[in-house]
Amino acid sequence: MTTFEIIGSILLILTCILITIAILLQGSKKSGISALGGQDTYFSKDGNRSTEAKLVRYTKVLAGVFFVLTIATYAVSIYL
Repeated sequence: MTTFEIIGSILLILTCILITIAILLQGSKKSGISALGGQDTYFSKDGNRSTEAKLVRYTKVLAGVFFVLTIATYAVSIYL
């Protein structure tokens, strides 16, 4: 393994840990029968982003970072 592969692997592991933490911190979207009411916690009443919305955004960004890191690590292992 080259140095780039080792660094890529470490970054992938850290990204996986951060994605797991971000997902576990998110609240459940469905809470039994009360989920039929259609209440949405994505935005608070005054229009500001809620903590839940920030966690969703961080999860999406981390998933994108994970995807790019995976492709980059694979490309480095093939071409170097």
